[in-house]
Amino acid sequence: MSSPRAQGRGIATAMCSHSLSEALRLGYKAMQFNFVLESNHGALRLWEKLGFRTIGEIPKAFDHPKFGLVNAVIMYKWLLSER
Repeated sequence: MSSPRAQGRGIATAMCSHSLSEALRLGYKAMQFNFVLESNHGALRLWEKLGFRTIGEIPKAFDHPKFGLVNAVIMYKWLLSER
């Protein structure tokens, strides 16, 4: 998560892009995020922009103080080029 002061400045995109580059450099073939709250629209947009897709959902996984019970999304990206 980014602090509210950092939002909209491309910092999260830079951090995510760096983590993808490092994963490839270290030999990982895929990356998965197991718990992205569906109420976190900014994170979902960012992961989708970077090529992640939703592969599953955990119903009522988190009791959000503002939204009540929200689902968690599982997101996945294959890092290697398809041949």
